[in-house]
Amino acid sequence: MSASKVLKHGEHVNPHYAPATGQTQSWAGKSTDAERKGGEVSGIVTRYSKRERASTTPVAMGWIKADYLDAIEYTGSPQNVRGLLLLTGLIGVALLSFIAIPFSSVYGLDDWFIRWTGGFLVMPAMVFAGICFIAWPARQELFRPADEPTIFDRAHRKVYRLFRETQPGFKGLFKPWPLRVCEYDWDLIDTEHTATLATTGSTVTRYHALVFIVKRSASDATIIDSFNIGNGMELGEQTVPAVWEHIRRFMEERGPHLPPGDRRAPAEPPKTLWQSLGAVGPIGPKYVQWWKDQLPFMILIHVLFPFFVPFFLLWGFFNWLSYKTATPVEWPQEVLDTVGSAQSV
Repeated sequence: MSASKVLKHGEHVNPHYAPATGQTQSWAGKSTDAERKGGEVSGIVTRYSKRERASTTPVAMGWIKADYLDAIEYTGSPQNVRGLLLLTGLIGVALLSFIAIPFSSVYGLDDWFIRWTGGFLVMPAMVFAGICFIAWPARQELFRPADEPTIFDRAHRKVYRLFRETQPGFKGLFKPWPLRVCEYDWDLIDTEHTATLATTGSTVTRYHALVFIVKRSASDATIIDSFNIGNGMELGEQTVPAVWEHIRRFMEERGPHLPPGDRRAPAEPPKTLWQSLGAVGPIGPKYVQWWKDQLPFMILIHVLFPFFVPFFLLWGFFNWLSYKTATPVEWPQEVLDTVGSAQSV
């Protein structure tokens, strides 16, 4: 799978940010400090400056997969994330079935209103939700690019993205998801730390993300695209600014390609089910290493093995299936001519 044309800055607008029918402005608005204020608990936590340090300890979280003379390439699909959407969809269907089975008893009631509501409203809604729980993750995970990387090029102050463009809404499931390669001007990208609140009913959790906001031009701050770096499940309140700080120093202060002590992303994706199991959890080639590094967690896993073992087995299987159906991708020659040959992969 390849995309021969590199779309220059402003030539591509993400469908999610395109104005609705009959509108001239996108819902996303403009990327300005006035419109997108930070300091929120849920939403924009911080808008970063390229001239100010955000952390004293920059990290890359093991997401850098290749070095170039004056550029670094981040993986877009960390191995321990693949398959998780399919697993989540399966859990969603299981929960819906758990609700639907006892609800089906309403058909035995004499109350016509309850039977009509259950037969024509509630049950069809559950079926539709079940289809969405499976169809959307399957479209996201299966037959997707093997990776969707991002290159930060400080020599030319550019950012290159290779990605599959998803289409919004339920109808988007049935539309083509083309492969795109976009070139952005670094000076027209703003960076934000965002957070999303989630609750289980008894606890509240914040999920953090490092988001890059792309503006239309130097004179027009309208948002035309956005993208994230790395795996949001591994990011927290302290690691988001640390990840940004490494990118900022690399681009603005000629910082190192890799932070001291950081590791590189695996060069090769899992090829067997055993390797995929090792990529997502302790069941696999790194079983002994997990005991050394995560002793309390490993004890918990073995105590609650009836829950954790099926969980990791299913996740590993979906990870393997995602990679098994993945299509290889490569950067267009125009990008490779600009950044040069990879020094390490």
